Amino acid sequence: MKILLLTHKVPWPLHDGYNLHNYNYSRQLCTRHELHLISLGEGAPPEALEGLYRSIQIVPRRPEPRSGGILSRAMRALSADELHDFDPAVLAIIERTLAREPFDLLWVGGAKMLVYSRRIPSLPAFGDVADDGVKDGWTQMWASSGVLSFLRRWRDYVSTKRFQLAYFPHCRVVNVVTEEDCASLLRQLPGLQVSVVHNGVDVDYFQSAGGEAPQPTLVFEGSMGFTPNAEAAVYFCREVLPLIREKEPRVRMLVVGNRPTPEVNALAGPGVEVSGFVPDVRPYLDQAWVFVCPLRSGAGIKNKILQAWSMKKAVVATSISVSGLVDVGANLLVADGKRELAEAVLRLLADSELRRTLGERGRATAIAHYGWSAKARQLEAQLAAVAGPRPAARARALQAPESERR
Repeated sequence: MKILLLTHKVPWPLHDGYNLHNYNYSRQLCTRHELHLISLGEGAPPEALEGLYRSIQIVPRRPEPRSGGILSRAMRALSADELHDFDPAVLAIIERTLAREPFDLLWVGGAKMLVYSRRIPSLPAFGDVADDGVKDGWTQMWASSGVLSFLRRWRDYVSTKRFQLAYFPHCRVVNVVTEEDCASLLRQLPGLQVSVVHNGVDVDYFQSAGGEAPQPTLVFEGSMGFTPNAEAAVYFCREVLPLIREKEPRVRMLVVGNRPTPEVNALAGPGVEVSGFVPDVRPYLDQAWVFVCPLRSGAGIKNKILQAWSMKKAVVATSISVSGLVDVGANLLVADGKRELAEAVLRLLADSELRRTLGERGRATAIAHYGWSAKARQLEAQLAAVAGPRPAARARALQAPESERR
């Protein structure tokens, strides 16, 4: 197949789930298909992407328009068409690319790029949105810490719902990473064609070097500029960690991830380290006696848990953190509420054999169910279904003079 991938940022470096998703699937699929990339960003294509795509076009992202007064901006706040910026210059580049050569389909990486694919009705679109934004917005809204936060998130929830109702139906297939997100989308849009392909993990890369830190150590990792991660880190350190320290005062907490918010940076102090950006999370994960995932909002499969599993780490996670995962209960501990989380962590800190058992089960789960190669085969089947029975190469052959087809 000949595939044009649209992404709202360049899929490198691998510092968040969006880039992990697009890069690893591209790495698998490029050996069997011809991939081309149009991405929003700056500068030249990273060397790491060489060989993955036949062509790469990086389009500068324009400053987000802020035209009009306060009243007009308020009137647009709930508009589906205002949720994600539409840049006519980007659409023009996509249209010129499609005019130069035929493609089998558009692979749309993330909901933000649907603002362009909806305007190209001539080519089938695979909407690889990963998560249901409405489900995510609902959980974030009810996890708000105050009235103003609730109102902002209610606005985001309403505009996201309107966006999905308006923009998802044009896709031949919409892809998400959990069955829960699929069910939620079908409640909003009965009849929508939705596929489910779980996230993956590089089990060869994420391998433990062995051992734990000499001091009882907890690790939470993720992009700390992402609201659900930042709020989870603050909640755990302020509400749960003091309860753990009542019985295990030696415990040390590592909060690992780029772009920490001011609230996350403020957590740093005795027994709590906030790393900020790190080029490689594995040395930090390796120190963990327990990996914690205390999310209270969000959607989709959590790459951070897959990575911790692959590193043979015992995991304590909230119910919302384990959506879409298999064998939950056998390979990690689920706990909700600050006292329950503290008790689960303390149980693991006191029981090295249970930590070892959960770590080995987690690694086995990652290998059996979440390798990128197997996941790419599933995604590939969905892409082929969207492309249909006549790929571009065959179409070109049929359009050629009969003498050239002999």
